[in-house]
Amino acid sequence: MSRPLRAYGYVRVSNDDEDGNNASIAAQIGAIRERARRDGVEMIEMFEELNVSGRKLQRRQFDAMLADAISPERPVDIIYVYALSRFARRLLTQVTSEYKLEQAGVRLISLTEEFGDDANGRLMRSMIGVMNEKYALDASIFTRRDRRGNAQAGYFNGGPVPFGYQARTVAVEGRKERRKLFIVEEEAAVVRLIYGLARNGLHGTPMGTRAIAEHLNALGYRNRGREFFYSSVDGILTRQHYGGKYLDRTADSKGRTPSIEESIVIPCPEIVSPQIIAEVAARRARAAPKVTPPRVTNGPTLLTGILRCNALGCGAGMTIRTGKSGQYIYYACNAKLTGGAGRCETRAIRQDELDSIVLSVLTDRILERDRLLKLLQAVLEKSDLADAQRHEDLNRVRREKVAAETRIRRLLEMLEEGLMSPRDPLFAERLAQHRQNVVQLEASERSLNLQLERGPQRISEETIVKFGKLICEQLKGGNSALRKAYVKLLIDSISVDNHAIHIQGSTAALESAVIRSGDAAMTMVPGFNRKWCATQS
Repeated sequence: MSRPLRAYGYVRVSNDDEDGNNASIAAQIGAIRERARRDGVEMIEMFEELNVSGRKLQRRQFDAMLADAISPERPVDIIYVYALSRFARRLLTQVTSEYKLEQAGVRLISLTEEFGDDANGRLMRSMIGVMNEKYALDASIFTRRDRRGNAQAGYFNGGPVPFGYQARTVAVEGRKERRKLFIVEEEAAVVRLIYGLARNGLHGTPMGTRAIAEHLNALGYRNRGREFFYSSVDGILTRQHYGGKYLDRTADSKGRTPSIEESIVIPCPEIVSPQIIAEVAARRARAAPKVTPPRVTNGPTLLTGILRCNALGCGAGMTIRTGKSGQYIYYACNAKLTGGAGRCETRAIRQDELDSIVLSVLTDRILERDRLLKLLQAVLEKSDLADAQRHEDLNRVRREKVAAETRIRRLLEMLEEGLMSPRDPLFAERLAQHRQNVVQLEASERSLNLQLERGPQRISEETIVKFGKLICEQLKGGNSALRKAYVKLLIDSISVDNHAIHIQGSTAALESAVIRSGDAAMTMVPGFNRKWCATQS
């Protein structure tokens, strides 16, 4: 006696907001069970796919059903679907799946479409498949157009709402709710705290994401009911929205993802100033492990990260090594340490001696009253000629900043197009370099703007002298973290060989720092082209 026929049912909707009509999950299940009852077929299992497009190449329930149906056990004889459009909206998926079922001896039955088993039936199924795919393509084009139109009108297109905001409906057009982002002040305060810690830390030293997460959790702050993790802090520090705008890159009607330049800029309430966001981004890029080792970023050693070997053909960084059982600490050429004594001729230099020389140059020469006034003469000049030069410098700085930002966009485009990998050290190094360049140029731009805005009320000699004394006190103070921060503020690079020590910094960094001397947050790393020192020893 032969066993009764058995079947699987498969139901699917992209959006189940039509409860009760022919497209709903409940209606499909009811119709399939009724058809199986009339056919005298035993329904083994119903596979339900909710909010899943029929164009997807991988669908969990669909793939599981197909794998079971064609398995060697042959558990079913029939698969019921309400319509072929529920089975698939991609012709390739429909044809290949039908072929697999046919080879396994399993029939595919559509409740709303009757097809014969001959060549004409196959042709009709293929034609319906083409029509279903065309419908899905047209629907996706309409959806993309609607989403791009929604973005161009300044509305939020959905997705996860960034921490610090909430999405509110501001308009209703038919069945469409148009939403925008609004600040949640309790969360926004935490966002500002996170940026403040990343920029200045608790005592002037910037904190990393793990340290920030631990600090927030210790104080009882919560990320929408959950603890903060370094990944969530990282997400907040890399999100565009907090600066008052974000990019919407919804694909166009042809399915092409727009470039950065073609993206739609959507305004939203500002939580953190773009200047602070840029400073934090540049510092984090420079401190990234693939660009600068953590021991350089967080270590107490004064000159790591800015000290390099200047021997002919070398240019390697200088690192720390010890001598005489740890009694002495030296700066030594890294290439010489790793490649052998023949790799470089530069001798190791006592750490305390080189640190003392550098600090002496800063306190006794660069920050000395007359020298500082001379270096910052441009800040004191009040003549029309000086203003004209400042305008010229400002225009040049702005052009260079646009060029640097363009290079960043090109790098990101190469990443999106698969021409570079985010794991490529060269990518990380170039991105950090260009971002740092932008921050440096922004510092120069701010300095020039402030000088032009002040008019006859520019920085006085007294202000500059007071600034020099303040920095000298910090450099001679006992806080090593602050001392290191100020050294990196004033010095771009130090290169040494057996005959000389070359220390280079920027007048723009000094100008920006003295103008901002009333601001306690002096942890950014400004810079410019004009060098102020080359010390021989």
